[in-house]
Amino acid sequence: MIDQLFDTEAIGILYDPHAILYLVAVVAVLFVGKKVNDFFTPYNLNVELTDKDNKAIAVSFTGYLLALAIILWSVLSSESTVAETDSFWRDLGADILDTVIWGAVGIALLQVARIINDKALLYRFDNAKELAEDRNVGTGAVQFGSYVGSAFMVAAALSGGGDQGFGQELLLTVIYFFAGQFAFVLFGLVYQFATKYDLHDEIAKDNAAAGLSYGLTLVSVGLLLSGYLRQYDSLIGLALWFVIATIFLIGFRAIVDKIILPGSALDDEIAQDRNWGAALIEGGCAIGLALLLIASF
Repeated sequence: MIDQLFDTEAIGILYDPHAILYLVAVVAVLFVGKKVNDFFTPYNLNVELTDKDNKAIAVSFTGYLLALAIILWSVLSSESTVAETDSFWRDLGADILDTVIWGAVGIALLQVARIINDKALLYRFDNAKELAEDRNVGTGAVQFGSYVGSAFMVAAALSGGGDQGFGQELLLTVIYFFAGQFAFVLFGLVYQFATKYDLHDEIAKDNAAAGLSYGLTLVSVGLLLSGYLRQYDSLIGLALWFVIATIFLIGFRAIVDKIILPGSALDDEIAQDRNWGAALIEGGCAIGLALLLIASF
């Protein structure tokens, strides 16, 4: 035990200069991701964040950057480490190329997620208008959840370690991504049915609490689906797991309402009082439940 506590072997790994090359590649992908997002959104990100102090766009863009980082983390984690062999530089170059390629794929899929969020998840209004003109933090929170939940799905698809060819891995990633988007839309319908208030109406009225609770719950859905995909491949099994996970999430919401927040009805706190603290507790409990369910099943 003493030898392990004072082992110095890890010091050389921590000072590995090749990690800088990975960092440069990651920063480059994040920079390109920002530029792509600027191109496909009708507002100027720099102006909205600095000149107008638009917190709604800040919340949405934070989710976008975090989602892209989750995808890149999955790529870097799945790459094999090669130690001092003749093929080291070749493998290092291949790993960096993988980071760039899958980063580009992640950027493209996140832009698709933004469109699906606008047209399917929050289909009653224009998300860009809500973010830029109305500064609707609730809309930004839903986009945050959609981005991060989608990233978990992509990351799970990439966690296999590259045993398949690039074409097949790309196809599976796209299939699982769209399966996740479909699951988000279905869950949105169930979530709307389970709440006493009109979710779209509350978000349209700039109710940040409603958007926050829904956005964080979308993160939990993405976590649950990605937990399945890290172990299994079947879409049929994924559909069954989605049904089970939805029952758990909706049921646990009732538990949060009655036990964790017994003083007042959760729906009233969110819809009438616009209590984003209660919404934060609901969303945080949903994410915690998702982690526990993944570990249990």
